[in-house]
Amino acid sequence: MRIEENYASVYENRQPRYIKDAIPELKNVQIKVDSAVFSREGMDALRGQVQGVFKQIDVDEIMRMREIFPKLHMDLSYEMRDAMQKDMRKVSEEIIKAKGYTSLDDTIALHMNAYMRQYETIIKGHADGTRDVYVSDGMDENGKSQYHKVTMEEDLQYLNEAFGQIADGMVLAANSKAILQQNKEVFGGQKALTVPLANRYGERLADILKRAASTYAEQREKGNPANAARLAFDYLNEDKKFSDTMHMLFSVR
Repeated sequence: MRIEENYASVYENRQPRYIKDAIPELKNVQIKVDSAVFSREGMDALRGQVQGVFKQIDVDEIMRMREIFPKLHMDLSYEMRDAMQKDMRKVSEEIIKAKGYTSLDDTIALHMNAYMRQYETIIKGHADGTRDVYVSDGMDENGKSQYHKVTMEEDLQYLNEAFGQIADGMVLAANSKAILQQNKEVFGGQKALTVPLANRYGERLADILKRAASTYAEQREKGNPANAARLAFDYLNEDKKFSDTMHMLFSVR
């Protein structure tokens, strides 16, 4: 069986269509390798066919997307969270290298300083025009990509969302310390904490960090200088008994 016959049987005897069949004006046009001459009617027909095939591609939109795409972020809060966590890990490694461990005060300062640095980066970037960030809004009913430039207010909302997730990590950190303490009591014969742990102690630590971040942002917006770490320490020490217990818990190594 010839190839042409086999091809036809697979595709239910459909006959192949050529450009000259779709555009009658091209039937009598002899095309050279490097050039072709079309009538006005032929050009109009060709243009219409191309637009139909590509569903009228918006060339201007393609050019805009080429400029926007490198600035387009699918999950800005995740990227901010990742940046703050890298900041915290770097400083934590330096502290551990210097003294062998991180205390509760170190941990609080790591969190709050990472937040402040990210906050200031956002404020400065919007002030001097260097922060040019876009987020996706999905597709419209025609399948066209939608996006918009992030305002400073939106940027800070993303930051607070990201920091809230990081602060919630204090729950796991505190619980891990408590489990370690229990294991040392059972298997190492070490003395238990002299003060019982308060209810929701991990959540309380997380709330202190979030409260400090919120106060810092409020004061920063009003033009009042503030230190987020200092605010967190002040909130922690509002309950001296709780503060002492948490310091003892995080001293477990």
